[in-house]
Amino acid sequence: MRERQIDEFLYGALVSGSILAVSSAHAEDSRSVLFATGLVNITYWLAHVYVDAVGGRFHDHEHSTGWRLAHALRNNTGVLVGSVPPMVVFALARLFGLDLAAAAWTALWFTFVMLGSVGAYAAYRAGARRWPLIGEAAIAFGFGIVVILLKIVLH
Repeated sequence: MRERQIDEFLYGALVSGSILAVSSAHAEDSRSVLFATGLVNITYWLAHVYVDAVGGRFHDHEHSTGWRLAHALRNNTGVLVGSVPPMVVFALARLFGLDLAAAAWTALWFTFVMLGSVGAYAAYRAGARRWPLIGEAAIAFGFGIVVILLKIVLH
């Protein structure tokens, strides 16, 4: 996976976890949680495509907006792909019998671990060791904590 796709993957996972936290706060059924999370993820992906296609024209004078739009649609799929794992974990948790709240918490803790682990791995690959590695991992896990806190505040 290209570095930019990893960035987008993490962005998608963070957005998905956040929307899961919000949509599950007072939901009555899993379908509405998955539907809302999916729709918002698609909206964020389209926003990402828009910014790349239209905003990119400010520095890319050689390609038309149409060309940039086609390019953005092909090359910004990481956001959508990254949004899937938290939703899959939520759906699997429901499938295995967890109630809606427990399934949401499972998906959110999964998102926390995923964001933190990828951040720690990225820091390690970049050469961080000992305290710098711990510091960078803590920052990465901190973004996961934001998702958990969102759920706590809304609950």
